[in-house]
Amino acid sequence: ELIDQLLDRSEYADYWALKYADLLRVEEKTLDRKGVQNFYYWIRRWIEHDRPMNEFAAEVVSGRGDTYTSPAAGYYRAQRDPVLRAETTAQVFLGVRLQCAKCHNHPFDRWTMDDYYSFAAFFAQVGRKQTEDYRDIVIYNRAGGETSNPVTKQRMAPKFLGGAVPEIKPGEDRRAILAKWLTAGDNPFF
Repeated sequence: ELIDQLLDRSEYADYWALKYADLLRVEEKTLDRKGVQNFYYWIRRWIEHDRPMNEFAAEVVSGRGDTYTSPAAGYYRAQRDPVLRAETTAQVFLGVRLQCAKCHNHPFDRWTMDDYYSFAAFFAQVGRKQTEDYRDIVIYNRAGGETSNPVTKQRMAPKFLGGAVPEIKPGEDRRAILAKWLTAGDNPFF
């Protein structure tokens, strides 16, 4: 009964929203004050209403739209390039640190540079544009954009970590496919 009472308190939602906001890099220097407030309260509502984590992760990873009215899209306002997006997504949602594989095959893990840049390819199509309010940004699928291994110069197809290369139609939002794989019940990392 005590645990249930504690979980129902507003402080529980406040605390965990703050923790997730830190993980997702919800900070004023990249999102501005209004963006931070919108993203934080969006996270807090998920926790307060006890929504499933797989749905939360899928909405963040596939976030798009005006960052003021679609707060999950703020994730891509804070993460500005495909490799940073890949590193952050792998670490936050999969518990995998890929940073070593950016420059060389990981010395103590299985991740290679090809794994790194193939995972980053899921985020290469993320576009950003200003709205009429110069402080706001719209996140969208550019339907184009690639990553390459800087050593081999080979263009990298999107590939799940430790998994297969998915079939992706031209122009299809790769992040939606990634979100589905990421939150699948049989994903050993999520």
